[in-house]
Amino acid sequence: MYSPPLAWATRAEEVVRMRAVELAARLLLALVFLTAVVGKLRTRAGFDGFVGSVGQFGVPARWASAVARLAVATEAAVVVLLAGPPTVPAGLLLAAGLLGVLTAAIVGTLRRGVRPACRCFGAGDAPIGLRHVARNLVLLSVALLGLLGWAAAGPPPSTPAMLIAVGAAVPLAAVVVRLDDLVALFAP
Repeated sequence: MYSPPLAWATRAEEVVRMRAVELAARLLLALVFLTAVVGKLRTRAGFDGFVGSVGQFGVPARWASAVARLAVATEAAVVVLLAGPPTVPAGLLLAAGLLGVLTAAIVGTLRRGVRPACRCFGAGDAPIGLRHVARNLVLLSVALLGLLGWAAAGPPPSTPAMLIAVGAAVPLAAVVVRLDDLVALFAP
């Protein structure tokens, strides 16, 4: 079956495509943030390690626990907000804001010459680096693309488009979550 080039697509076709982009963005971000929350809260030792790493990002020791709890609560809020259509824009905005704050914290820490372990997904010993900045900027872009898709305000994507969105989001989330392992695997 012939499909016209994107430039010739009707407005309805463009809206459906953008809604599929929005769905893929929602799924990707929800999976990443859900994994982050579960990874940090799975064990007491894991959460304590996360609290300790927060202090290495320049947060005073007396505030580290509160900031860590706020970070996890915000990540959990992103997941909840992305789950239902009425709250999707708020979830995407919260994800973008959180990713912006986390990226700024990483950049500031790297500028001070400190490289604490990345505890983004719970236990981990890989030191933070530019790959974490790049990862967060990509996820921030995904959140903004999701907002553009939501703004298309059309019908939900078709079943094939949904399957494509899921098929893209799940492996991409796995790559994001296991980025440090992938880098270590392919490092010289």
